[in-house]
Amino acid sequence: MPKNEVFATKLPAELKAKIDEVCDRLGMRKNFLIEEAIREKLEDLIDAHDLREAVKEATGFHSWESVKKGAKE
Repeated sequence: MPKNEVFATKLPAELKAKIDEVCDRLGMRKNFLIEEAIREKLEDLIDAHDLREAVKEATGFHSWESVKKGAKE
């Protein structure tokens, strides 16, 4: 079983209230909701970074702006 560690942060009051509301409404634990949200966000950030790196390294890549500009001419 993985070891858990404490992670504390300050949140805006309205975000904390929304977390409380959603967890109460859906019968979820706050820890579960927050852990899953962080995992998903990290995956999104890594995917976006990897995509930007792949685009930089790709040969023959044309940005959407250059494609649109070429179609008009």
